[in-house]
Amino acid sequence: MKLPALVLTCFCLISSAFGQERLVEGGLYATPADNGNYSVLKILKLDPQGVHVRVYSNQFPEFPSKLDQSQLYMAGIDRKPNESMGMGHVPISRQSFASWGARFIKIVPVSAEELEGYNMWKEASGGYF
Repeated sequence: MKLPALVLTCFCLISSAFGQERLVEGGLYATPADNGNYSVLKILKLDPQGVHVRVYSNQFPEFPSKLDQSQLYMAGIDRKPNESMGMGHVPISRQSFASWGARFIKIVPVSAEELEGYNMWKEASGGYF
């Protein structure tokens, strides 16, 4: 019977239409920023309770459907005025992340260096925001 496949396809289409896109490790996503621009984040790891993300400083006036990962950066405490601070690892609860309105851009590799903050968080039995 092909009905279950049809139901699953419809569910996936409806979920995507309402921004409930599937989360994937290595996924680059854009989220609306408070200033009307889009911010970019990368999912480093997923677990049953949360989404572990890297937040970049780049801001885009429109949804960045084509994105060159090599151009993404994280500004630190020495950032320029009006420049967003980047963060190497932020553990977000799945419920909180769902409210961010993240839209999928593409999948890229996750390096061992990018996972350093996640590994420290895991070792310390950290919590979620």
